[in-house]
Amino acid sequence: MRGILLICSTLLVFNATAGKNTMSNPDEKELQGGKRLCTYENSIYLFTLVTGSQSCPFSKTFDTNDNEK
Repeated sequence: MRGILLICSTLLVFNATAGKNTMSNPDEKELQGGKRLCTYENSIYLFTLVTGSQSCPFSKTFDTNDNEK
């Protein structure tokens, strides 16, 4: 009984985090109007973010359904 409970709780925890990916160290490009294009990329995912701040967030969590690759 304990084993089944452990497996069920493990699956619930995994399912709660599925679909999210935290990426860091983006490429930054300055756009017109003082905005920045932040590009987060690895071998599987590509995400872009346009921000009005002076620098891109070092790390950001994205929904994997928004992947641009």
